[in-house]
Amino acid sequence: MKFIEQKRTHIPAETGFIQRKFMDLAYAPGGDRRTLDIYLPNEGEGPYPVIIDIFGGGWYFGQKSSHKLEPALNLLRRGFAVVSINYSLSYQAKFPIQIQEVKAAIRYVRKYAEKYQLDGGKMALLGESAGAHYAALTAVSSAAGKLRDPEWPNQEISDEVQAVIAVYCPVDLGKMSEYFSVEEEAWGLKTIITEYGEPDSMEGVLLGGPAKERKEMVKLANPDCYITEKCPPFLFLHGTQDQVVPILGAMSFAADIKNVAGLDKARFQTVEGAHHDIHDFEKEWIYDLEADFLREKMGVK
Repeated sequence: MKFIEQKRTHIPAETGFIQRKFMDLAYAPGGDRRTLDIYLPNEGEGPYPVIIDIFGGGWYFGQKSSHKLEPALNLLRRGFAVVSINYSLSYQAKFPIQIQEVKAAIRYVRKYAEKYQLDGGKMALLGESAGAHYAALTAVSSAAGKLRDPEWPNQEISDEVQAVIAVYCPVDLGKMSEYFSVEEEAWGLKTIITEYGEPDSMEGVLLGGPAKERKEMVKLANPDCYITEKCPPFLFLHGTQDQVVPILGAMSFAADIKNVAGLDKARFQTVEGAHHDIHDFEKEWIYDLEADFLREKMGVK
């Protein structure tokens, strides 16, 4: 079965323990795909450093405040406010509208930071899979002053972020099959996505056709093309048994960040035996690693 032929059921995040939350806030006109939820820690007083969580689902599935928010909610328990955002799925709106949506969400949160006890100067993006791709592309393009659209609201406010956590991050969407070919030859890891490169593949829907016929779109969607010295610091996490997103692509991106922005701008953490499954990353040592990274890079005590 091809990825986009799967049936997905929304499993909501377990947020009953959270005492302060603000739901379904519109960060831009356009309906419920442009809304967000804000969760505040039960302890302490704001302003809280902010994590904006971007769900994954092959660009094709998903919605805010699903069970994939669990890692971010464990960072909530460590003193960070969490924002879960919706965005247009790949079959609903033409890319790169999704990047404009993420940027609009950042600007909205920063604009109303005081109202919601948030620290607008300490904001990070956290994404997994397609969400990591959107997080990376948003962060590096904003730092470079690229992918701007003046038609979106709150343009007078910065959409730059101070840090990014990217969990099994796709990068060059034109080389997915080729990366896995190398991984299979090198250590026997074979992809389970046989339709990469086809028009009905997950990245084909996002790009509007096969990657080989959409080279300009591939370049537009490649966060590697926007790296500058102003690139925010990244923490990459990737499982050694990921058969959906090639680890080689994420490693190459991390190396390019180090080359352009500095060795301290990227960290890469492999998770032994982990698959392309957020549950494999729901571990206390990973939450501690992420929290320590964010505290260091955002100057949080």
